[in-house]
Amino acid sequence: MRRAVVPAILLMLMASLWPLAVTSAQSAPTDAVYINEILVSPNNENYGGTDWNGDGSIGIYSDQYLELHNPASEAIDIGGWWLDDIADGGSPACSIGWDTVLEPGAYVVFYRSWTGIEFDYWDGDTIRLLDGSGTEVDSVSYEGEDSDWDIPYGYDSTGNWVKLSDGSPTPGGANDQEWGGTNHLQGNCYAPRDHIHSGQYVLKGEIVTMASENAVIPNGNVLVIDGIIEAVWSDADPEPQAAEGVMTIDTSGTIYPGLIDAHNHAHYNYIPLWDHGTNGWQNRYQWQAEEAYKDAVSRVKSHVTSGGSAGCDLNPEGMKFAELRSLAGGTTAIQGSSTSDTDTFDSILARNVELYNFGRDYVWTKVSQITSDYEGNHIKEGNSSGSLDGWFLHLAEGVDEASRAEFDVLVGNDLLVGELIVIHGTALTSVEFEQMAAVGASLVWSPTSNLLLYGDTADIAAAAAAGVNIALAPDWAPSGMKNPLGELKVADWWDSNVLGDIFTDYEMVQMVTTNSARATNWQDETGIIAAGMAADLLVLDRFHDDPYRNLINAIDPDVRLVTVGGLPVFGDVDIMQALDDEIEVIQGDGFQKATDVTYDGVEMASKSYAQIVTDLAACMAEKTTTPMEELFTYGDDRFFDVLNRSATFQDGRTIDLWGDYYDIELDDSGHRLDGTVGGSGPIQTNNSSNGGNGETVPEPELPVLWPTYGPRGGTIPHLTTIEEGIHLEECESTEATLSGANVPTTPASKVLLCGAILIVMQPTADCIEAGGSFCDLEVADGVAVPAHLCSDSGTYPDEVTCRYGYAFIDAEEEPEPEPEPEPEEETWMDGALYWVAIFVALAVIVGSIGIINSNLRERAK
Repeated sequence: MRRAVVPAILLMLMASLWPLAVTSAQSAPTDAVYINEILVSPNNENYGGTDWNGDGSIGIYSDQYLELHNPASEAIDIGGWWLDDIADGGSPACSIGWDTVLEPGAYVVFYRSWTGIEFDYWDGDTIRLLDGSGTEVDSVSYEGEDSDWDIPYGYDSTGNWVKLSDGSPTPGGANDQEWGGTNHLQGNCYAPRDHIHSGQYVLKGEIVTMASENAVIPNGNVLVIDGIIEAVWSDADPEPQAAEGVMTIDTSGTIYPGLIDAHNHAHYNYIPLWDHGTNGWQNRYQWQAEEAYKDAVSRVKSHVTSGGSAGCDLNPEGMKFAELRSLAGGTTAIQGSSTSDTDTFDSILARNVELYNFGRDYVWTKVSQITSDYEGNHIKEGNSSGSLDGWFLHLAEGVDEASRAEFDVLVGNDLLVGELIVIHGTALTSVEFEQMAAVGASLVWSPTSNLLLYGDTADIAAAAAAGVNIALAPDWAPSGMKNPLGELKVADWWDSNVLGDIFTDYEMVQMVTTNSARATNWQDETGIIAAGMAADLLVLDRFHDDPYRNLINAIDPDVRLVTVGGLPVFGDVDIMQALDDEIEVIQGDGFQKATDVTYDGVEMASKSYAQIVTDLAACMAEKTTTPMEELFTYGDDRFFDVLNRSATFQDGRTIDLWGDYYDIELDDSGHRLDGTVGGSGPIQTNNSSNGGNGETVPEPELPVLWPTYGPRGGTIPHLTTIEEGIHLEECESTEATLSGANVPTTPASKVLLCGAILIVMQPTADCIEAGGSFCDLEVADGVAVPAHLCSDSGTYPDEVTCRYGYAFIDAEEEPEPEPEPEPEEETWMDGALYWVAIFVALAVIVGSIGIINSNLRERAK
């Protein structure tokens, strides 16, 4: 113990002789708008949380906030400024609403319910305020896993940025005052909305409305405006006035409602079909306990989705791949998505049944076993109040009595309700199906998964005879087809070869459209093609006279177009180019498709499909030698090999999906030889806004926040690039022009820089006139117009767009002669005496150690 004291004394002596280190905190500005307070971890309602913005919702999704303060003596217009978190990551930036004026001494609060900006608790974050040109005005930061419930970060009474542990949130007022309540100034901030359809177009083709079996329009039109079907009409009828002048696309195909996947586990769907090589099991609890299952499926999934050192943290990428895999088969909505990272996928690509659709969001899912002590009060209350939209329950998944008995528990607990959607139900009999039909419950049939795991499937004939509403869905990738389009083929084979054709083709198609919509309580929103319904649409190549058989037999190359809420998300390259200005081409086996998986208005949605696949495949390779799941069924040789060798899937049967459905010939353009799309030529539209030549090409992607450069001392317009950005010089625009563009008044001692960039968005034969003529430009070419805004940058054709930027810099003043520096006062530490003292002190310490050590030895004798 005494020996430990010696080095401690040495350190203390050394520290006393060394200069002291000083740390300083970030200080609040005094002459510019700054971020005064942020709340990272607002408490939720269950733990006494406060509704800080008064919108009726309590918790992080609504009440995270940042507060801005204007300490200056003049009002400042921050309209068009930007709020963002960490640069090149995190949530999308949002633009503060125009005419947001912050008076002297005033505070304004921006809540997450408006900004969409998530403050990251786990990794920490940097919150930034940028002006209209994208120049950072202020930023604050906090460390990961540091914030506490309802404890804000902000400037304390000494002007330093700290965690205000002794205070409470004060949105809308000074940090050292009592909170004044929800009646404070709240700001609006708008993120890019490229994930929401805005605009209009008409799709021409054969229309299968699904309103009834005979409601088919051979030569029809669908007008879509802002994501909603505005009108549906035949070529034989007058064109609606709303369709006049709207871009029309002749699809040369058949248009259906988008397919609805009523049963999946999408966050597993990068894992391919499980080649278990057994004779199957009696119920789901048996195979879930197998080590082989854990190695092939659950441990791989955990590695891909887990963060930190445990995994790759790729859950958002996995969900995007899963949704695109569904879209590739015409699916516009999918059940069973991840409950984590929902902000990264719930508003893009396919709809997620359990998340935010049509205001019908009171949907519950239970995957675990229902037990006798399960009360399910939320289900009972939702049923009695009429607020429950759907309850997806995995029930009776197996072929033994124990599986069937789960239904008895359900009934015994008073949970057999009309909103019930039984998933699988393979062990149920006509007795149980009649009880389900009596209350209006639904059944989701997943024959492929049932056959692969148990060698048998639900008694679907008994369910149909009882009058149960039947939806058809593929289950997940480890034991199912890739999407409902594929599952239709297994169901069709079963109907033809086992059931004796008890279902018509129309009834089969109902199982993936109207029946699924009815099960999820979406029947008034989607599932049919009619005015007022969501524009969730599927366009297929037409190769069969019966449109319902056409859908059942269709495969991946036949998918012409998929739209979700009017937004084109997947399809043939030509039709996607006509509808989307930013596409990515995906190569299939002898065919190509296009998609757009990047969105400026969605968190973590900047990766391309190619990068998503690369990252997922690399992560999986760290855990398994089994390759990643394929996007398309057509060309997935391993998939068909596993099905053909499976003892449970075949089980004395000969199910040859490849030979019966997928073995077709494609032409050089990747379409069926006997289809109507192949040979029909490229898409032609009636849109003449691109110079009259009818040519439409993908438009270049423009930044949300533009890079700027300058001043360089020259104001002559010149060629530039999007990547280089906006050239700023001392602004020559008039006061009226600046005011019209909401550019703030130039502060004293500042100089205003401005500039514009003109970008060619579509082919044009016209020239840009900006201080000279710029002609023969290609798409994505740019012309820089320094010192001017868009309105006074010149004249240019409709195919050219303009963006501008501005910034304030300090005015240069005539420098005064610098005085000769006065000699600094010398201290004893600056001279040789200091080092002599150091040497002497060390000698004394070493000698002391020797003496102490000698004494200790003497005492120890």
